[in-house]
Amino acid sequence: MALTDAALKALKPRERRYSVTDGRGLSIEVYPTGGMAWRYRYRVGGRLEKVAIGKYPTTSLREARQRRDELAGVVSKGASPARLKQLRKAALAEEATVREFGERYFTDVVSRDRKNTTTMRRYLDKVIYPKLGDRRVREITPADIRVLMRLMEQLLEYVQRRVEPNLV
Repeated sequence: MALTDAALKALKPRERRYSVTDGRGLSIEVYPTGGMAWRYRYRVGGRLEKVAIGKYPTTSLREARQRRDELAGVVSKGASPARLKQLRKAALAEEATVREFGERYFTDVVSRDRKNTTTMRRYLDKVIYPKLGDRRVREITPADIRVLMRLMEQLLEYVQRRVEPNLV
């Protein structure tokens, strides 16, 4: 049975994650937290695979169906959309600078998971980017990380010296 917008809005979280299918491999997963995500399931070379399409309601039912149709075209040519997505991400990471990677991390992870992002933003802008921002991620060595750690330790010692006398 094909999903409708009304049916999507009526989906309620349960104790465990569950899926509701729309048809032709498209389904929506409903999480115990109430979040919902579109998935496309398909077979390539006899193996069942799935790929994420987007989160509902950010990605509408119409957009999810259009994306499913695009991915079905890729599958019909014998390619795996999930594998292509992994390869694209790896290529992006291979060529990304520390600044690009840091900004992507900040928007995808930090902004979503933390209420207060100012400390991380300050750390990126004042410590990491000035030292490594323009270098490629693949060029970073353990020695570069040690330099950053020493800078952070010095910064923490400075703050401790400034704050400690005021606590007594």
